[in-house]
Parts: sequence; C-alpha cells; structure tokens
Amino acid sequence: MKKLIWLLTLTSALLVSCAKEETESTEAIQDRLLKAYITVVHLDSITPTSLGYYIIKIDEGTGTTPKTGDWVKWDQTQRSLDETVISVTEKDQAVKYGLFDSNMQTTHYIPNYGYLDEAYIYRCLADAFPNIKTGAKYRIITPPRLLNTTSSQSQQSGYASYILDVTLREVIEKPQEYELNQVIAYRDAYYPEITDSLIYGMYYKTTYVAPDTVWTVDENNDPLPVVKDTTSAADGKTVYVTYVGRFLDGFVFDTNIIDTAKKHNIYDATRTYDTLSFTIGSGSSVIYGFDQIVQQLKTGDAGIGFFTSEWGYGIYGSNSSTGSSSDYYGTTTTTTTVTTVIQSYTPLVFDVRLHKITN
Repeated sequence: MKKLIWLLTLTSALLVSCAKEETESTEAIQDRLLKAYITVVHLDSITPTSLGYYIIKIDEGTGTTPKTGDWVKWDQTQRSLDETVISVTEKDQAVKYGLFDSNMQTTHYIPNYGYLDEAYIYRCLADAFPNIKTGAKYRIITPPRLLNTTSSQSQQSGYASYILDVTLREVIEKPQEYELNQVIAYRDAYYPEITDSLIYGMYYKTTYVAPDTVWTVDENNDPLPVVKDTTSAADGKTVYVTYVGRFLDGFVFDTNIIDTAKKHNIYDATRTYDTLSFTIGSGSSVIYGFDQIVQQLKTGDAGIGFFTSEWGYGIYGSNSSTGSSSDYYGTTTTTTTVTTVIQSYTPLVFDVRLHKITN
C-alpha cells in the first residue's frame, strides 16, 4: 500500500511538472522525475553528487579503496524506482526475486568485473568506486544518462532512472597476473601431473586415447576391424568434434552434446546438436585455445585444455559466441549462439573429443 501511495504521488508530481513545458527534453523530464522520487521517498534528505546521482551508504567496508585504472569486482542488484528488481549478480537474489530460470541456466551468477574508468563501466560507478572501500555496500540512485560509458555511442537518456545496490568485492591491480594465477591454481588442484604449458597461459592433457583397432560388422554381419586414423589435425584439415565449455568453477556455458546440455539445464530446442566442424588454423570459426586443443588429438581421442583469456575471447570477454556445426558426415551446417556472458579476463576450460578428420 505504501509503495502504491508514493507511486501515485510521484506520478502526479510528474504530470504537473510536465504540463509546464511540453517541449522539454526527455533527459530533463527524467531528471525531474528522479528529483520527485527523492522528494517523495527520501524527503529531500539526500543531495546529488556533482555528476548528478545520489548515493547512500549501507555498509562502510574495511578493505582497499580502488583507484582509476584498477580492475574491480562488484555485486549489483538493479531496481526501477518502483523497487521492481531488474537484474542481479547473485544466485540467491535471483531465486529470491523470481529471476532464476531453472529450465535455462545460462546466467553465470558471479560479480561484475570491469576496468575502473568511465569509458569502460557506468559513469556513476566509475565516479563512486574510488570513494568506496572493499566490502562496502552502497545504494546508488542514478539518472539514465549515467548508466552508460563516455565511450558509448548510445545514450540511455530515453530510459528510466534506476537504483543500484552495489557491493565492492575485490580490487585487482594486475589482472593478467591475477588470471594466470587462477589457471595455475586450477592446474595444481586438478591436474598436478601437467608439468608444462603448451604455450604461456595454456595447459593441456589427453584424457582418452582411442584403441588402435576397433571392431564393427560388415554388411554380412561379419566382424570387421577398423584401424585408428592417426592423421594429425594439422592446419588446413577439417575436423569434427564434440565439446563441453566450462569456467574454472565448473559452470558449463556451452556444449554441442545434447545430454550434457540437458544435464546442466542449458538445452536449447532451437539448436541443432551436431558435431562442430571447422578448419584447423583458419582462425575464423573457433577461438585459438580451442584450435590448439584439437591439434593435440588423433581420431577418437579426447583431451582437456584450459587457458587464459588471451587464447579465448580476449581480455574483454564476449556477450555471445557463434560457430558452425555439421553432422558427422558434414552434410548439414547450422550456426549456434552461446548466450552466457563471458566476462573480462575469464579463463576457460574445454573438454574435447575428436571424431573425424578430413582434408
């Protein structure tokens, strides 16, 4: 009831103020709507920063204060001014507010990760974080024009103001070193037998070697030996593989194996789960680290590789990835898209099985 009352009050205030000047810009209208919200909900007890957003301390924190140029990790709950939750970074919050979809779990619930500069993260956050200690929680109430970066070409001034509840989790001065240490720690914990890297920041292990000869039957149902193809997956060869892509914490973000997709609740009925086909060394269909894993395999073999973002989607990550898939005989091709966001400086793990090599 209280929310309904202040919403009605806020709407009335906006209608009265909008009647004053019909030619006013959308940005100016949003600014006055935000000011009306502050007046009605916070009784004008808080004042805007020089940039134009409002900030309320919830928990001061005790850790390091970041500086412009550092990388920071933060959890965030984003609300509209009527307190409707739009997005969250924490799984328990997603469940609490009804945002968690148990049938399609493509969201990786981890803190946001960004370069502390207004050209890279929201301007309001870039302005606020240098005054916030690690572990601190603040509420930021911001107009839409500050929910973009200075390098963004698309302004959000046509949208609404939002409330951001942010908790600063970690300050990282050397992200490359931080990421490499994560990969090495993963190797030490799960594959200590790997004594050297393929290349700097990339590790590999063969997990299954197909037998030299397997037996099948011919058209007369008589035993028929099939000798293993020992051709190398070298540059220019076309390969057909199945794979599972994971983050270091085990979260599966992509696979072309239907049972695995269903097991991890990322199955997409519109997708064709066929073997992935691509040309080794072409650099156009798969990331470099994946290409390097496949080059270690013979037909029928399987292996695991894990590597830093330098050999994956780059230091700035990716919102999606695409690839061409074909059936075992190469007769059909379709494009698939991974919807899980891959953050900056994110190491990747791939389990890959090579099924076939052609020229």
